[in-house]
Amino acid sequence: MYVYIHGLNSDGKRSASLLENCLGEKVVRLEWQCDRPFDENIAYLLHEIEELDNQIEDLENMVIIGSSMGGYYAAVISVLKCYHCVLFNPVINPKKTLLQFKGLNRNFATGQTYELTDELINSYSFSGKLNEHGIPRYIVLGRRDTVLNYREAEEFYRGCSYTVITDEEHQIKDYKPYTNEISSMKYAICYIDPDELLSQK
Repeated sequence: MYVYIHGLNSDGKRSASLLENCLGEKVVRLEWQCDRPFDENIAYLLHEIEELDNQIEDLENMVIIGSSMGGYYAAVISVLKCYHCVLFNPVINPKKTLLQFKGLNRNFATGQTYELTDELINSYSFSGKLNEHGIPRYIVLGRRDTVLNYREAEEFYRGCSYTVITDEEHQIKDYKPYTNEISSMKYAICYIDPDELLSQK
């Protein structure tokens, strides 16, 4: 199955719908709150996945898809749970990225306004190794991205992912060119035992 994690100031409905149309399968939308700290959000996302695990017999072939800040959360979860992941223009350094948005923000999907404070920005701290080898990753980066420098992600994930550099902007408007690779991720093999990862922390 596929799950999708949205980026900052979004709710993921548009992207999840586009992905469903391209993949021909259900895409479950996971949610996190832009005005909540990292540990609360990652705990809630993991809880959402546990709920899915209770409803579905086998999540072994689950693929987590994330965009921008959702790409960061997807990368964290893939390391914690050894799930396969597809990352579109993923954030690598959330503290650095979120500083661009410090202050009053508006969620374009919900209309909610909130303040992105130093406290929220500094809450983004993850002790795991996001570019751990052995976890299947497909990463799409856009040269025309004006929010993130695609070269940083390219360098960060070099040697531990299948990465393609495209002419995309930050927001992906059409997922059709990536459908085959996303579908193939369901059958990739993870070479890391999640218990082994946890024991290293």
